[in-house]
Amino acid sequence: MEQKQINLSALGQTLEALAEKNWAVSDEIFPAEFCRELAQECQKLASEGILKKASIGHGSSKAIAADIRGDFTLWLDEANSPLQKKFLEALNEIRQEMNRFFFLGLQRVESHFAFYPPGTGYDKHIDNHKGLNHRKITFVLYLNEAWQKGHGGELSIYNPENADELLAQVQPVFGNLILFRSDLFPHQVEKSVAPRLSVTGWFRDDAL
Repeated sequence: MEQKQINLSALGQTLEALAEKNWAVSDEIFPAEFCRELAQECQKLASEGILKKASIGHGSSKAIAADIRGDFTLWLDEANSPLQKKFLEALNEIRQEMNRFFFLGLQRVESHFAFYPPGTGYDKHIDNHKGLNHRKITFVLYLNEAWQKGHGGELSIYNPENADELLAQVQPVFGNLILFRSDLFPHQVEKSVAPRLSVTGWFRDDAL
């Protein structure tokens, strides 16, 4: 029997925390071996130059601004590899659980690998582009096995009512999955002294 990719019990506890404070983190939702396979694929794609410099903005305002955002990304697609297909299937299982829990009407998920070279980060921002509100829940799954606290790279989460007030910092340690309301929280990826790997994305309420 194929190993289950989602720990539904841990997911349920995480969704309860998400309901309470609009963000939550757990290191128990995805199995370690699955995270390790994702990390190896991300590292391989980055070393082969397949990940591309990420941009900021939307539509005609889209641009590359390395001083604001330093990661390299690749959008996940079922056709890219069996592993990516398996991960997207797991995300859709989470989407269905969220719909049962929150009645959000989430219709799809979008996701990409993100590789931050040492010395790069992503300045404070909110995930929904101006005038758009289809991203409902943001997720980040961290893939850094040897991460140490002194490496930096934390995800800093700020108060929606006061963008200068730091609410929490999530360490990008292996297997940590953070979920938060896409429309609420200003957040920032702090610069790190080591390469920083993750899979990130959004649960959305619009169709393709």
